[in-house]
Amino acid sequence: MVACADADQVEAVGDDLMFADEVWEKPYRSRLFSLRFRKLLEMAQSRWRSRVNEICLDTLIECMPDMVWFKDIAGSHVKVNDVFCQTVGKPKEVVTGRDHCFIWDISKEEFEKGEFVCKETDEFVMRKRQKCSSTEKVSSQHGMRQFNTYKAPVIDDRGNLLGTVGIGHDITALENISNELELILRSMPFAILVWNEDGTIINSNEKFEEYFGIKKNEIIGQKSTVWSKNILKDIKVMNDAGYMEAKVYYDESKDSPRILEINEVPIHDVFYNEAGWLCIYRDITKERELEEKIIRSSNSDFLTGLNNRRSFYQYIRERKNNRNLSLLYADLDQFKYINDTYGHKAGDEALVITSNLLKECFPEDFIARIGGDEFLITKLGDFTETELAEQAAHFLERMRQTFSGSKCFQTLSASIGISSAVGSIIDIDELIRQSDAALYEAKIRGRAQYYFYSGMAGEENRNDNDLGN
Repeated sequence: MVACADADQVEAVGDDLMFADEVWEKPYRSRLFSLRFRKLLEMAQSRWRSRVNEICLDTLIECMPDMVWFKDIAGSHVKVNDVFCQTVGKPKEVVTGRDHCFIWDISKEEFEKGEFVCKETDEFVMRKRQKCSSTEKVSSQHGMRQFNTYKAPVIDDRGNLLGTVGIGHDITALENISNELELILRSMPFAILVWNEDGTIINSNEKFEEYFGIKKNEIIGQKSTVWSKNILKDIKVMNDAGYMEAKVYYDESKDSPRILEINEVPIHDVFYNEAGWLCIYRDITKERELEEKIIRSSNSDFLTGLNNRRSFYQYIRERKNNRNLSLLYADLDQFKYINDTYGHKAGDEALVITSNLLKECFPEDFIARIGGDEFLITKLGDFTETELAEQAAHFLERMRQTFSGSKCFQTLSASIGISSAVGSIIDIDELIRQSDAALYEAKIRGRAQYYFYSGMAGEENRNDNDLGN
């Protein structure tokens, strides 16, 4: 708005001309008129650009999902966005022009202490005139809040400091989630290890420290592949679901390792991109020990600890492979007399002693108790009759030496029937029948001796005495 008047009119109207942006006195001079008009246009355009910039700035900060604020040098908030107002619980017209103490409802004394306020970072930004990022805890009427803050100085064209601008990302909920996750990790009964997409270990729990004997801060930052290669031994895949099993020899004071079941699960982001891996280690040492104990119980004799008939057949199926096979069928002589005279406890003792003698005399062979006082010694490989006879004789002699001095067992001895088969020529049950027949012949011939089954039709079995026994 321009008021055009001569000098007298200007004097007469006086202050009423305040409505105008400029007053031009008559008479006009075209050159001055043109200059002033251009200046008015420039001023109008400058004001409009300034207003557009302000609108853009307001729109920008309102689009921000985080708190945004501008402070002057004195610390008063000259501009804030709606998120800021929602966080502090006060409307924009109340917040604008007020300081930290009023906005966050804290006393001047608390502010001066600098605890749970943004005073320190504000002073750093203004003093150093450089950007600053930090994590700040702020006390508010809604309780403690934690922010990731980014601050920068506001400086004009002449280098004068006008104030500061700040952005605050409220991570209170994220921190709570993180704390809850840590609580879950600590309460899990399994060891847990977490690594990112680069394979760098970023987290673990207390059970992990217990399982592997390593502190959390010692493993964070290591590559998971390098660590697992150094610590996990005898790794084997258990099933298609990705479960593995491994042994950990972390404690040198213990001979037996810890056996772990391992399950690695990928961690995906919202776009289902692989963001890392979570690995669960479950201690199955006791389970494996129990399984082995059950297997041993099902495959061994409770009294003597020797293998039983079931495990004998399994042993033959798994290991024969067309190799030559020899069976020594041993049976105690006068065992019923021991039971009837001295009781079953004495009989059990005799069986245990006999079992120990068998293990002593046939240390490389498979020995099974297949009946009350019947034992089967299995020898795989090429053995001559002389070798078999020598071992059988040695066992019978050890029996005599052991039991001769005992009042209860001095009448106790053993008889042995021996049969052999080459490759897969004969069925195992037939070979057992032959060794049993040879055993029967040894008992007929006076007990306390061994006898070979000849296998020749119409020919009597050779007495072991023919071999020099």
